[in-house]
Amino acid sequence: MYTRGYFDVNEHARSAIILVDHKSDGLLPRKFSSQEGESNILEYVLDSVWTVADEIYVMFDKEPDLRLVEDIAPFGVKIMVQSTGSPISRLDAGFKASKAEYSIVVTSNRPFVKPNVAFLLFEAARGHDAAVPRWKDGRVEPLLAVYRKQTFLKVSAQIGEINKPEEVVDHLYAIRFVQVEDELGPLDPDLNSFFSINSDEDLQKARALAAVGKHL
Repeated sequence: MYTRGYFDVNEHARSAIILVDHKSDGLLPRKFSSQEGESNILEYVLDSVWTVADEIYVMFDKEPDLRLVEDIAPFGVKIMVQSTGSPISRLDAGFKASKAEYSIVVTSNRPFVKPNVAFLLFEAARGHDAAVPRWKDGRVEPLLAVYRKQTFLKVSAQIGEINKPEEVVDHLYAIRFVQVEDELGPLDPDLNSFFSINSDEDLQKARALAAVGKHL
């Protein structure tokens, strides 16, 4: 089914919208060849989603380095640069560009998202406006979640400039909350899909996990 304008959708397609974070500049042990060297964190993220998404949009807030563009080109990504506005406004631009009815949103500082976790979120979103992971203590993960394009854009237009991803979730009604420990835990026992790199210490832990394959 197709509609007009920004709300054009292909109900059979899936997309991934990757929000590039400056904390994803580090390098991890090489994952994509037997040669010596290292891979950037963004390559890890893309490797996690490309098998479950028909199109991938990588949202930058500045022109990316040419070397980085060359590294991610094999994934067939569409690069978008928006230097103004909040991070959520970059997601808005990604949804406008996407032709898929549902898109998974992932920040680029989560190198160990498991493809089967992404697939389950897509399946859980069917018939809903979003599938959002939720921890037992009530915390939600709006930046590792699947959203319906039309609803995301309507909410964005209604509430204007969105500064926090939780604001989108607060304005959605048909949400399928996916329990992290009970539903995603069996697919990812160490829950490394939710590991994010926010400090030098996190980067060192990520390097250790990647080196011994603990994220697999």
